[in-house]
Amino acid sequence: MSPPEIHIQSYFSLETDLAAYFSDWSEFVEGKEYDVLLRSNSGEEVTTKYIVEIEDGHEDKFVRVKGNKNGSLFQRVLGATSYQLAQHSDNLMVHKWS
Repeated sequence: MSPPEIHIQSYFSLETDLAAYFSDWSEFVEGKEYDVLLRSNSGEEVTTKYIVEIEDGHEDKFVRVKGNKNGSLFQRVLGATSYQLAQHSDNLMVHKWS
């Protein structure tokens, strides 16, 4: 089974500082704006990262939530990231990538 990866698309017209939000979590390792690294005592790691891809002239923007396993930290980060992004957007699209 491959590590879990979810892409969250939005308009991103208002920035969301995920690093500031997650900095209070005990699992927080480092981060800036959308890009965050969290690690549990059991070794579970989850990252969030703002990605911009351009393919055939089409720009695709999303936040990638990726874990090294589908554990409780991944589930918590995915839920919190979705909720935080929804505070600044009226439209989120969540895609399972793995």
